Amino acid sequence: MAAALMLILPLLVISIYVITECVQAYTIYCTVKQASASASRKFALAYVQDPERTKERWVDICTSIEYPGLVNSYRQFELVNLSENSIPPTVTIRAVYRPDLYGCKHFPQPDLLNLGQYFAISAQTTKKLD
Repeated sequence: MAAALMLILPLLVISIYVITECVQAYTIYCTVKQASASASRKFALAYVQDPERTKERWVDICTSIEYPGLVNSYRQFELVNLSENSIPPTVTIRAVYRPDLYGCKHFPQPDLLNLGQYFAISAQTTKKLD
């Protein structure tokens, strides 16, 4: 009985830790996806009003989007594609979360194996420009 408990208890603790970290990673992904969708939507709305100025100042659009601890800087956004001649015209913007950069919180927390430096969670969204 004691031997079985000594084997099962550490596996249970490790399983709980892994599940918790997966939930945190998924939550971060959903937030980054929401940030990229918001940036794409704002870009599309601004593009309808003034196409030339929007291309020049897409960084200003991204600066207004903030999710504290996860998306804090315009440098986390990338204008992946602006297809003005496609049918329908589209814009694709990517948002990236990197732990400890741009004011982002550390992940995983706690970082028992010092793996946080290798994580990068990104998401991109494409919106129509009409």
